[in-house]
Amino acid sequence: MNAPVGARAAAMGGVQAASARGAEALFQNPAALGRFEPESPSEAAAGYAALLETAYQGSAAYARPLGRDGALGAGFLHVSQSAQTGYNALGDEAGRFTPLDLAAGAAYAHRLGAFMLGAGLKLIRSSLSDRSGMTAAADFGVLIRHAADLGEGVLDVGAVVSSLGPPLKLGETADPLPLRPRAGALWHVTPICDAALDTVFPVDSDPYAQIGVEARLPAAALGSSKPWSAAVRAGYDQNRARGLDGLAGLSAGLGFDFAALRVDYAWAPMGDLGATNRITLAFRF
Repeated sequence: MNAPVGARAAAMGGVQAASARGAEALFQNPAALGRFEPESPSEAAAGYAALLETAYQGSAAYARPLGRDGALGAGFLHVSQSAQTGYNALGDEAGRFTPLDLAAGAAYAHRLGAFMLGAGLKLIRSSLSDRSGMTAAADFGVLIRHAADLGEGVLDVGAVVSSLGPPLKLGETADPLPLRPRAGALWHVTPICDAALDTVFPVDSDPYAQIGVEARLPAAALGSSKPWSAAVRAGYDQNRARGLDGLAGLSAGLGFDFAALRVDYAWAPMGDLGATNRITLAFRF
């Protein structure tokens, strides 16, 4: 459940504290749901990630403005892989099983001027062989738009604490949830270029940094009056690069936005282990 949700965030190195947007903000920073203002359309997004070997991640989210200063989001996340062979204490085969993690939840964000505050609640269920367990967790986030001027642009800052809750118990084993507080900034370098930096503070390992950039090409730049835009993204995740060779840690992706439809893609190499591929489709209505 630690893998980034949303192809845009994954392409930008996993940054999400201040750069989250769209319905996927439900999984990244619930405060960013506040970007859905009263005149904003609702959005439904679905994502799929082909992870390492046979593992995969699926997600769906819906977000909409609520009243004059609020926004609401709901969705679910599904992580699994192909059937695995189980073994008993003697090393003999003991049948096959499919590992499965599920999470479903909702979040609310409220705007107070430039400040956005968000909170969410989710249920998490995990199954492994003949053992399964369930727990609940909360997410809390804050986002400040235009917190400071930097050069020709402005700076947004954000912070989020996700998966705050009791351990998940499978049989007699209780495992703590992956608590990873993070803080970050999004610099609007120019009207068509953003740069983001997150610092993540896992409770079970050393802190690490993530950086990402996004350059957008509006249709007007090509002399077109059509309502579309394209984006090129790249990033680096210090944590993903640890212990791996080659291009591990780097990521790249593309985005296309046409009228009510948004498509995002991300590619992230994992050294000799292969690469992950993600796609997100979103529809505004």
